[in-house]
Amino acid sequence: MENETEATPQAELASLPDADLVGLRLAAQVLGHKAEVSSRPNSAAYFADLQRVIQAALTSRLGGVRVLDDARLPVLPAGSDAEDRRLVNEYLGLLIANEQLSSELRAACRGLRTANSE
Repeated sequence: MENETEATPQAELASLPDADLVGLRLAAQVLGHKAEVSSRPNSAAYFADLQRVIQAALTSRLGGVRVLDDARLPVLPAGSDAEDRRLVNEYLGLLIANEQLSSELRAACRGLRTANSE
């Protein structure tokens, strides 16, 4: 009997429609700015990296090729502390709790938060 595996965060993001990816990119921009204002440059860098990955995926879709499956998801930079991890997880939790967002987008954010917790 084969074990069912959960979708990876990359696969969850890759399966999102363009509108959800654009929304997530904008959310990452806002959350990155919020982290900067909170004097958490490592947390801000995480969200900047998330923006970059999503923008690359959107750009690749214009050419009809989806490359997000192979894209490296953001990780907190070296030197990040427990507060950086807590802040990133808290901010992703804001998106997860937003019932106005699609269930697919919220699931992708849960995957990002889980990947960040490891």
